Amino acid sequence: MIKPGSSTNEIVSLIDFASTFLDITKCENLADVHGRSFVPLMKGETPSDWRKSLYYHYYEYPVPHRVRPHYGVITDQFKLVHYYTPDVDDWELLDRKADPLEVKDFYNDPAYADQVKELKAEILRLQAEVKETMPPPRFTHGNKAFNGEVNPPQQPKGKGKGKNKSAAKQE
Repeated sequence: MIKPGSSTNEIVSLIDFASTFLDITKCENLADVHGRSFVPLMKGETPSDWRKSLYYHYYEYPVPHRVRPHYGVITDQFKLVHYYTPDVDDWELLDRKADPLEVKDFYNDPAYADQVKELKAEILRLQAEVKETMPPPRFTHGNKAFNGEVNPPQQPKGKGKGKNKSAAKQE
């Protein structure tokens, strides 16, 4: 199905793999799945409605990766990222063409003001599309305190990885 050495410049994400595998195996796609099959891309055919941007949200903090909670939008050229809570509120704009290593922040550069405005609007559009919950439920942040947090909230009973067998049986 895939020509060896082929590639695409289209935006594909890990969220697309389930739909792609189901498509390859001729199984019906799942309801409420945000990803799409990229089988057409593998065949060299880009659907006219293929995404031009991708929203993502990372909030597993402080464990496992110690990456600050953030969300953002990725396009063919830009990545706008918002780091938030518990103790930061910082935006970063990366120009993936001008700076392929993504080490320079263009957010405060006046030459990029229009792109920042457009990308913030795109974030809002995509958050509505995926029915984003802001902020994410606290239990999604893991069960360790944030840096500087003296009394972290208690985890809800029966939520998260620490669920014991007796709690699972009661559900």
